[in-house]
Amino acid sequence: MIAVRKLKPAPGLEMTETEIPKIGPDDVLVKVKACSLCGTDVHIYKWDAPWDTRVKPPRTLGHEVCGDIVEIGKNVTSFSVGDYVSAESHIADWKCFQCRIGNQHVCLNMKLLGVDVDGAFAEYVSLPEANLWKNPKNMPPEVATLQESLGNSVYTVYSGDIVGKTVTVFGLGPTGQFAIGLARVAGATKIIAIGGTKLHLDVAKKMGADVLINRHEEDVVKRIMDETDGIGSDVLLEMSGSPEAINQGLKSLRRGGRVTLLGLPSEDVKLNWSSDVVLKEAHINGIWGRKMFDTWIITSRLLGSGRLDITPIITHKLKLKDYDKAIELAASGQAGKVVMFP
Repeated sequence: MIAVRKLKPAPGLEMTETEIPKIGPDDVLVKVKACSLCGTDVHIYKWDAPWDTRVKPPRTLGHEVCGDIVEIGKNVTSFSVGDYVSAESHIADWKCFQCRIGNQHVCLNMKLLGVDVDGAFAEYVSLPEANLWKNPKNMPPEVATLQESLGNSVYTVYSGDIVGKTVTVFGLGPTGQFAIGLARVAGATKIIAIGGTKLHLDVAKKMGADVLINRHEEDVVKRIMDETDGIGSDVLLEMSGSPEAINQGLKSLRRGGRVTLLGLPSEDVKLNWSSDVVLKEAHINGIWGRKMFDTWIITSRLLGSGRLDITPIITHKLKLKDYDKAIELAASGQAGKVVMFP
């Protein structure tokens, strides 16, 4: 089969022929219909830390995927050949302390699809039965492949009260855009989107943002305080990982407000811990991945109901062979979600 792989410990990827994966007794073989690009894939392409020490070439990338099952292992009982599935990318051991208390998404021995094991930027991918999610046959592949990514935002937005709240969303990549739509569906009364490009701000408006702030052109904290009558936002959703955004978000949060962090800073973050966290009584929680499978149930139901439309976030559809262009678009900030088709 054809696959996009990291063949050596250096920047870049290559499209090459490799063997179709052989499945184990608890696995299935999926013929890929669509796969989508994540920021992690861009970092691995560039060979950024910490992925330069975690990924062991040769490795097929890609962890957002949907497709049809074409073969099942002898122990597989919940799925059949022909089922249309998506994949949870966190592969748990189901045995450690975290797994035994229902926190499989933060398994102590977790492996990541497309990072620690071969992934889905290929014609076929092997997946554990325990990581499969069955899709309705009428779900478009470009939507089905995004459920893993959308699930991050579902878990982030719904980790606390959102109804009737004023919400700031920092970072308008796909997860931030998903968050805007989810906050709108759940009844947030004012959604303030902070981004840095016209494209991202335009998409945020389509997803339901009430206030758009270009971080390059305005005093972000002042504008948020003006929009909230000097009180500050009830909920801060930090989706960028930018130290500047984290500080701006905390300074514009009301006392007793909720902070939920999904973005991953690439450096240590300096905060005024006393005034912006402790004396403000900020309630802070971090998010890693998706609850398995609570988040998937919410994600699937919202998409199936028609109440949540994520298609404005899909700005580019490309052939898998054009992966270089896909990565260039994602890295440039001039794209929403890029979906690829083998």
